[in-house]
This record gives sequence, structure tokens and C-alpha cells, in this order.
Amino acid sequence: MGSKASNPKKTNDKSSKTVKVKNSKFKKSSPKDPDILVNLPAGLKYKVPGKRQRVIIGSIVIGLNVLLVISVLVYFYSPSFQDFIYNFGRS
Repeated sequence: MGSKASNPKKTNDKSSKTVKVKNSKFKKSSPKDPDILVNLPAGLKYKVPGKRQRVIIGSIVIGLNVLLVISVLVYFYSPSFQDFIYNFGRS
């Protein structure tokens, strides 16, 4: 009566059972290199920054924050600096 070829839902092909995702933008890092966080298109890779790089960037951020706080305090307590900032902004 019914043949296996007439019912396409019951195929036992291995290729029909596997699902491949080819169009993902970001690929997870391979187990070969644990330092790579994200593989971007065009061969770009984002790696974990090293300890020295983290220390340098952290020092720059903290230094700029301290400079900002000091400049705000000087602005509020020094009228000459306040005048300088006011005139500098006008030009």
C-alpha cells in the first residue's frame, strides 16, 4: 500500500537530523584558545586584556577622575579660576 518514498516525513537521513548555524554574526571562542572572547567577522578577534593593560587603563581612568574632582573643587573655591573658565568658554 504505502511505500517509504511516498512519505517524506519518515526519512532516516542523517543530514536531515543535523542542524547547522552558518549565519551567526559572532562565534564563540574555540577551546583551543581560551583568551579569545569573541570572534568577529573579517577575522577580528577580541581577546582578554592582559594584567599590564588592565592596570594601565585603570590608572588612566582613576587619574582622570581625580583630576576632574580637583578641577571642580578649584572652580568652586577660586574666583580667579572661575573667571578663567568663564572667559575661556566665551571665546
